[in-house]
Amino acid sequence: MTHNDHPSDSTPKMVVCPMCGEPFTCAMSTSCWCATRVVPESVRRSLAERYDTCVCSTCLDRLIAEAKGA
Repeated sequence: MTHNDHPSDSTPKMVVCPMCGEPFTCAMSTSCWCATRVVPESVRRSLAERYDTCVCSTCLDRLIAEAKGA
């Protein structure tokens, strides 16, 4: 999940991906790794409905690819 509406000065924190259970770093800001991803609106909505935290880059990339039909 991306955090384009969060301030850019947040301190990164360790988060556990709710999809796969892997730990990853989340900056919860525009400087986070996820801010570089183009996430389809359908993926954003689905993630927001299912989880209250971010997902890791592997899971996010897979969801983006699935949404694009890859």
